[in-house]
Amino acid sequence: MDSRTLLDFMSVAEKLKCTVRHSWTSSGRRESVAEHVYRLCVFAWLVQAEFPEMDSTKVMEMCLFHDLGEAVTGDIPCFEKQEKDSREEEDAVHRVAEMLPDGERRRLVSLLAELKEGVSGEAKLVHALDKMEALIQHNEAPIRTWLPLEYELQLTYGQKEAGAFPYTRQLRQTVEQDSADKMALEGASECQEQKEAFYVSRDKGKLDLKRIVELMRQSYWAKTRSEEMIRKAMEGSVCYGVYDRDGYMVGYARIITDFATTFYLMDVIIDEVYRGKGLGTLLMDRIMDDVGSLHGVLHTEDAGAFYEKYGFVRDRRRQEVLMEKERK
Repeated sequence: MDSRTLLDFMSVAEKLKCTVRHSWTSSGRRESVAEHVYRLCVFAWLVQAEFPEMDSTKVMEMCLFHDLGEAVTGDIPCFEKQEKDSREEEDAVHRVAEMLPDGERRRLVSLLAELKEGVSGEAKLVHALDKMEALIQHNEAPIRTWLPLEYELQLTYGQKEAGAFPYTRQLRQTVEQDSADKMALEGASECQEQKEAFYVSRDKGKLDLKRIVELMRQSYWAKTRSEEMIRKAMEGSVCYGVYDRDGYMVGYARIITDFATTFYLMDVIIDEVYRGKGLGTLLMDRIMDDVGSLHGVLHTEDAGAFYEKYGFVRDRRRQEVLMEKERK
């Protein structure tokens, strides 16, 4: 590689030192993307003995370049990033890669394509570590730097990615416990103040069908349901609404139950704008006050850790007796 190409590429990489992330350091200042990349590489180096089957060089290279596009686009927090932002970052990476000679360019593009596809073991590991490093950084930062929505994100973010391997799954549980301990120690009073501004009601007269439809559109499981289907489901269930002091509906859940043996928990959701205020806990606490002594059933793809706090467990053995009929 000629000296001018090398220095030009180094100049682009330097921008990662100047680009700040949403995360804060333990000393109370904003973290740069370069600092996140550095510690992600340290993270990958520390766990390499746990993954002897992995190509450790490829893992390190993916860590090193996974946020390269942010040298051009800047950093966008996960809870704000849209599909168009991801496309712009990908386009930026390709433009930067064009600076390199053919060999290095092909290597870089191939690495990042594999990482985006997320199928290989190396790619899955990097995704798990990347998300976990951000969680660890938040645990190390003063809790006053957390946004309200991050109280729940610390317990749910990256669960799917960490579940790809037994080691990262166990490590994610330890990080989650650190988050819970930090919130209990430093953030409990703040969370309580936020929750006290809201209340939960089973009064069907207070339910707002239009708001429930809007909430369902934010979910991954019910965003395509028709308004009529949502209305019928509401009418045939015991429903819970979460409201602010002015009566504005910000959350919803429903159960199907005989109030004697079993309840089926469904459609638990808090408006995206109001997440991180402890309202999910407020809602579940109320539901469990009503039916917590009964046998409970639910389905979830990404919130298992949250429901485990209420006694729900995944029992693989039950798959042997579980039967389902698809809806027509």
